[in-house]
Amino acid sequence: MSFPRLAPRPARPLRFLLHPAAPTFTPIHRAGYCAFYGECGRNPEVNISLVSSKVPCLSNTPARVAAGPLLALLRTVCPELVQGNAETTRVCCSLAQLRALQLSVALSGTVLSRCPACARNFANLYCNNICSPDQSLFTNVTRIVNRTTVQGTPQLAVVEYQCFYRQYFADDSFTSCRGVRLPATGGYAIDTMCGRYGARLCTTQRWLDFQGDKNNGLAPLQIDFQLVPNGTQPGDAIVPLGGTAWRCNQALSAQEQPCSCQDCAESCPPVIAPPTPQPHFLVGNANGALLLCGLLFGHFALVFVVALLCQYRRAKKKGTAPQPAPAPPPAAGRSARLSDASHRVLARAFRRWGTLVAGHPVTVLAAAAVLAGGLSAGLVTLRLTTDPVELWSAPGSRARQEKAFYDQHFGPFFRTNQVIVTAPGRPSSGYESVVLGAKNFSGVLSEDVLRALLELQERLAATTAWAPVAGREVTLSDVCYAPLNPTQPGLADCCVNSVTQYFQNNATRLAMTATQTDGKKTGTVDWHDHLIYCVNSPLSFKDITALELSCMAEYGGPVFPYIAFGGYPGSEYTEAEALIVTYSLNNFPRDDPRHEWVLSWERRFLEVVGDFQRDHGPNLSVAFMAERSLEDEINRTTGEDIPVFAISYLVVFAYIALALGEYTAWRRVLVESKVTLALGGIAVVLGAVFASMGFLALLGLPSSLVILEVVPFLVLAVGADNIFIFVQEYQQSQREPGETREQHIGRVLARVAPSMLLCSLSEVVCFFLGALSSMPAVRTFALTAAVAIAFDFLLQMSGFVALLALDARRQEVRSVGTGGEHGVPLPGRVGTEWAPSGRVPGWARGGQQGAQGGHGVPVGERMPRMGGGVPVGMRVFRGWHGVTLGSPGWAWGGRGVPLCPRYLGWTQGGGGGGLKVDTEWARGPQIP
Repeated sequence: MSFPRLAPRPARPLRFLLHPAAPTFTPIHRAGYCAFYGECGRNPEVNISLVSSKVPCLSNTPARVAAGPLLALLRTVCPELVQGNAETTRVCCSLAQLRALQLSVALSGTVLSRCPACARNFANLYCNNICSPDQSLFTNVTRIVNRTTVQGTPQLAVVEYQCFYRQYFADDSFTSCRGVRLPATGGYAIDTMCGRYGARLCTTQRWLDFQGDKNNGLAPLQIDFQLVPNGTQPGDAIVPLGGTAWRCNQALSAQEQPCSCQDCAESCPPVIAPPTPQPHFLVGNANGALLLCGLLFGHFALVFVVALLCQYRRAKKKGTAPQPAPAPPPAAGRSARLSDASHRVLARAFRRWGTLVAGHPVTVLAAAAVLAGGLSAGLVTLRLTTDPVELWSAPGSRARQEKAFYDQHFGPFFRTNQVIVTAPGRPSSGYESVVLGAKNFSGVLSEDVLRALLELQERLAATTAWAPVAGREVTLSDVCYAPLNPTQPGLADCCVNSVTQYFQNNATRLAMTATQTDGKKTGTVDWHDHLIYCVNSPLSFKDITALELSCMAEYGGPVFPYIAFGGYPGSEYTEAEALIVTYSLNNFPRDDPRHEWVLSWERRFLEVVGDFQRDHGPNLSVAFMAERSLEDEINRTTGEDIPVFAISYLVVFAYIALALGEYTAWRRVLVESKVTLALGGIAVVLGAVFASMGFLALLGLPSSLVILEVVPFLVLAVGADNIFIFVQEYQQSQREPGETREQHIGRVLARVAPSMLLCSLSEVVCFFLGALSSMPAVRTFALTAAVAIAFDFLLQMSGFVALLALDARRQEVRSVGTGGEHGVPLPGRVGTEWAPSGRVPGWARGGQQGAQGGHGVPVGERMPRMGGGVPVGMRVFRGWHGVTLGSPGWAWGGRGVPLCPRYLGWTQGGGGGGLKVDTEWARGPQIP
C-alpha cells in the first residue's frame, strides 16, 4: 500500500524485541493460524482516510481454504501465496479484505510501477500481513475495540498490532525501492512514503513506520513494525517474516523486464574506466612533443625567410636587365565570351526598355501603381501567426506530431500563470519547533507576506473578466484546471499551487495555534510547525502536530514544495528566497470559443497582479506572467517599433533627397534636390513589401510580426542601393550629341540594370533556398523577402525609371533663371527651324547672323531683347558659360548659352559670325 509521508517511530531496542511488553490478543503463534480475519467496520480512531479504513476482526483461528472468486483474485493480487490447487491454498483474509488489498496495491503501483521488482516486494509485504496462512507466527495483536453489528452481534475489532520482520528481508525490500523515480514530481518515490524524512534521510525502519501510521491518511489502523536482527529471536513462539525479496535488477518473469538504470543502479551497465593515457615523451624535463613542434616551426620559418630573400635578389637582378616586350593579352575564353554576349543582350534589352519607359512615364507609373495596389489589397486576407509553437516548430516534426496526438486524446496542456514574490532586504529568523526541531525561516516566509498572498488569491478568485465576442463575464471556475472535478468545477476545485495551500487558503487555519507535548518538552505549535512538516510530507492528510491540519491543497491535490518555493539551498525549503503562486488554467484550441474566455481572464489576471505589485512595491518585489504574456510582449514590442520604423524611413528619405542632388546655391535647393525621387524610392520599397505580403496572403500563406519588422528594412537597404547606383550614374553621364532625354535614360539604364538584375536575382535565389527550411517563421520570412526583393526590382525598373524621367523634365523646365546671372539650358531636342519673329514662348527669335542649319534654341518663356537669334552649331554644346552682352543680334539680358565646357575664345557660327565665350560670366546648372 502506498502511503504519503508522515512522522516515523523511533527504532526499537533489542531487549524490547526479545521481551514484548505490549499486551497480546494473539495467544497462539503457530503455522496455519491467523491473528485476525474478516472486516469489523471502520476504525473509530481514524477521521481522515483516502481509502476505506475498515479494520479486521480479532480471530486467532486456523486459516481458511481459498476457493472460487477468492482464489482467482488471490492469483492476481498475491500470486506468491497460491500453493497448488484450491485444497492446499489457505489464507487469513476474506474476499472483501482481498479486494481492499487489491485497491491498496493498485495505489502503490501508481508510484512504484516503474520498477516491477519494487512494486512486487511492496505488495508481498501486505499480502503476507493480511492473507498469509501463517499470519499468527509474525503478528501480535496489541489493541482492540468492542463493536456491535447492525444485527446486534458483538465483535472485537483490531486497531493496532505488531508485525515482526527479519532485518535482511525488510532491508532488501526497501533497497529495491530506494532508487525508483516518480515522474510526476521529478524526485524519488520514497519521498512520498517516508514522512518528514524524505528520500535523503529515509531508512527501512522509517519507511515501514510511516506505512503503519494511522495518521498518514491511508493506513486503516496502527501497525508497529519490529525489525528483528539477523540471528535473534523475539521469543513467545514468534517467528519473524523472512524470505527472499526480488532485487531491482531481476525480472519477475521471462516476459517482463527488470527495473531501468534510472530507477535501479544495479541495472546500469558497468562504466568502463578510460584507458590511462601514455606518459608524455620527455627530453630532459621538457615535453618532447612541444620541443619537436617548436623545432619544426623554426625550421619552416627559416626556409620561408630564405625563400623571400632569394626571390627579392632575383627580382632585383631582373630590374637591371632589359625588359622584353610585353606579351599580347591572351584570347578571351568561352566563358568570357558568353558573359560578354549575355551582358550585351541584357544591355540592349534594358536600353530599349528604359527609352520606352522614359517616353511614357505617366502611363508606366500608373500601371505600376495599379499592380502594386492590387496585390497589396490581398492584405485584407492576411493571417498573422503569434503562437510561438506555430512560429518555431515545423508542422511535420516529431515534436508537433506528438503534441497533436496528446492534444487530440487528452486536450491541450494547461496554461500556466505565475506570481513570484521576494522580500529583498528582509532578515531571516530562526524557529524552534517542539516536534520538528530548529529551522531557519527566510525573510519572505513571514506571516504578513503569507496573508498578503492569501489576499491576492482571494481577489483573483473573486475577479471576473468580460469576453466581448462571447458577450459574457468569465470567472476563474470557468477556465481553471480542476483535475478532481473537471465537469462542474467550483472555485475550491481550481488547481492553485502556493504556500498558503498548505492551509487550504484559509486564514483561520493560518492563525491556528495549539499546545504540543513531545516527551518532556511542552510548547506551542503554529503555522511554522505545520509548514515544516508539509514541505517534507506534502502528501499527508494530517500532520503530526496538535494542529492536526492536512497538507493537501484546497482542491484536494498535493502542493510539492519545489513548485511553491524558489531559491532554496538543497532541500531546505523554509530558507527559500521566493514564494511562487501558480494558477493552472485549461487550454483550448484557438478556434474554440472558450479560448477567448481564458485570454480574457488572463488579461484580468495581469491587471489584478499589477495592482498588487504597485500596492506592495515598497516592501515586496513582485514578478508575474501569464500564458499570454509572450504573445502580448511580441505585440507590444511590435507596436513600439512602429515609430522606429517610421523614423528610419524618414531618415533614408531625407538622405536620398539630399545626397542625390547637385547644389549651386541655397535658393536653388528645392529645384536641385531629389525630393521626388526620394519619395518615389520610398514608395517603391513600401509598394514592394505590401505587394509581396498581399500576394502571399492571397496564396494562403500566413505571416508574422517578425516579417512586419524585418522585411521592410531589408528591402529598403537593397532598394536604396539601387536608387543611388542608377541616379548617380545618370548624373555623371553626359548626354551625347543628338541624343534625346529618353535615349539618355535608356543608355544609363543599360549600363547599370544588368548588374542590378544579377544582384537582385542572387538575393532572390538565396532567400528561396532559405524557404526550404521546415521552420515556419524562417520559411515565411524567406519567401516574403524573396518576393519583396523581386517586386522591388520590377517596380524600380518601371515606376522609378518613370519618376526619374519626370524629374529630369521638371528640372530642365525650372532651371531657366530669372536674373541676369543665369544661363540658358540647351534641351535634348533642337528645333528644326528658326522660330518665327515675335515673342513666342520657349524659342529664341530668328536673326540675321548665320546660324548653322538655321535651328532655333529653346530658352524659356522670356525672349532675348534684340531682334537676332542665337547662332548655334549642329552639335549640342555642354557646360555653362556666359555670353558677351549688347552685341547686335545676340542674346542679351544677362543670360548665357550652354557651349563647350571652359572653352575660351570664339565659337564659329554657320554664317561666319561667332560668340565670344568667357568663363567669368555666371553659369547655371548643367543639364545632363
